[in-house]
Amino acid sequence: MEEAAVGTNSDAVLAEVMQLISTGSYQRAEKTCQAALDIQPNNAGVLHALGLTHYLARRYGKAIEYMTKAVQFDDTNPQYFCNLGESMRRNRQLEQASSMFEKALALKPEYQLAHLGIGNSLRDQGRRPEAMARYRLALALDPGFAEAFHYLGVMYLEQDRKEEAIAYLRKAVSLKTDYTEARMALAHALDSDGQIDEAIGVYERVLAHNPKMTAVHNNVANLLKSNGKIDEAIKHYEHALDIDPGNVQAHYNLSRARVTDTENSDIDKMEQLLAEEGRPQEERSNIHFTLGKIYDDTEDFAKAFDHFKQGNDLDNRAPPFDAKIHNSLVDRIINVFDRRFFARREGFGSDSNVPIFIVGMPRSGTTLTEQTLASHPQVFGGGELDRISHLVNAISAEVSGSAAYPECARDLDAMTACRLGQSYISYLDRLSGKYSHVTDKMPANFMHLGYIKLFIPNAKIIHCRRSALDTCLSCYFQHFTNPMAFSNSLEGLCEYYRDYERIMRHWHSVMPGAIMDVDYEDMVENHEDVARRIVDHCGLEWDEACLQFYNTERTVKTASTWQVRQPIYTTSISRWEHFADWLGPLKDVLDKTAA
Repeated sequence: MEEAAVGTNSDAVLAEVMQLISTGSYQRAEKTCQAALDIQPNNAGVLHALGLTHYLARRYGKAIEYMTKAVQFDDTNPQYFCNLGESMRRNRQLEQASSMFEKALALKPEYQLAHLGIGNSLRDQGRRPEAMARYRLALALDPGFAEAFHYLGVMYLEQDRKEEAIAYLRKAVSLKTDYTEARMALAHALDSDGQIDEAIGVYERVLAHNPKMTAVHNNVANLLKSNGKIDEAIKHYEHALDIDPGNVQAHYNLSRARVTDTENSDIDKMEQLLAEEGRPQEERSNIHFTLGKIYDDTEDFAKAFDHFKQGNDLDNRAPPFDAKIHNSLVDRIINVFDRRFFARREGFGSDSNVPIFIVGMPRSGTTLTEQTLASHPQVFGGGELDRISHLVNAISAEVSGSAAYPECARDLDAMTACRLGQSYISYLDRLSGKYSHVTDKMPANFMHLGYIKLFIPNAKIIHCRRSALDTCLSCYFQHFTNPMAFSNSLEGLCEYYRDYERIMRHWHSVMPGAIMDVDYEDMVENHEDVARRIVDHCGLEWDEACLQFYNTERTVKTASTWQVRQPIYTTSISRWEHFADWLGPLKDVLDKTAA
């Protein structure tokens, strides 16, 4: 609910309530409303104000209850209907919400907040074009309507149109300087566009006005950690916990930013949080992952594994991994991209040699490899870019009457393949500026190497490998920001890993000599030798800076952020041996690969 939608009343009670609401004193505001209703139970203004206090406290059911009573006693106030609609929208009662917004518009056709509410309801239903049209209608009614600029910016960001998103969000915060929600969205957009320093600055301006916003402290800390400023990040995580000792996300992030010792473990606190009744499943999962990391750091491996298992068992952020479907997909990819496919498409794609693709299983050393390369003065570290998957997903729309993925690759002509490849290169140019080469270390691009060869045949490809058991165990212990359902069980990991090995063998067979394999264990034990071979593979002159990768100032947004800020260490090799007693089916199937 937008602050602009909040009405005032000359009545002294309402004036007091609105003052209390403005300072966040919702409990006192509620008591004041209740006292007034004891005297005048049918006062629509007070009923609406009481509903508002519940709304701001995120008790949407109660908000709906009192706001419904308010419109029963006064059905002439468009604001009451608008705020009731917003409460219903937040409560996922989308059709009822739209009806309330329409009633507000029947009373006041130019009411921009009601148009905004309808737009938000449409957006919640996935009806993006209609939602954006409604936001634009609100802007036509009020060109200075900051909220409409905000939500248009959010929608552009959802479509990965970052430049437009940032422009609209900048407009929103320029029109309404205290608009925290828009500033948060702007910071997120800047972050996603790689403008990390500015994103941090925007978050810090939010904190200057609202220093107790734990979510912002978390976000700032995550960005600082990505930029290698670990100590500063830890201070923000700790500040968030000073404000809210029960903040599960801050506890988790802090555990990932440092190695915990026995004297500073927070185990008791985390166990207390876990024992609290009514805590959401996702938070319980996060607590288990936090405890797993702490017990792992303190070398209580049995408890560590138990908590990681419980965390994975509770993680329901993504649909369960279906091994049969994934196996079938790999079969189809292998069937499409055979030797004949590439022989018939000689000369397809862009001739650029800018991209360096770093692929492999998650947690296989891709970040270390990229950090080594990105320390070279001619290489820009792009991080995990999702551009290739976007291009792949768009092929069916590009080719009229095209088959489904991956068979749609057969329908691409030379011109389209070149245009798609060049669109990727243009994106890298905007991202990197002056650099001659750009890394893309999205690990899962190993599934798309056929398309990469088709779009950009001169791109360099580096395949990172690590002991199967160490790789799978590290995935199992990681609560990925972007959920990877295969990593939630040892059985799923086993199936996914076997598919990964199978498709990589295929790529080697149809692209002989095009893919450089880099073993993590070799990289750690013989870093200079391996680094020199990687640099040579990419057609670059050797530079000693590649050996000082841990000093390179660049954003690293992966689970390995902390590790790549340290000099080479070998403690991650054969780490699985600490947990051998609990690996069960994973060890039985993958033992030969690990050997």
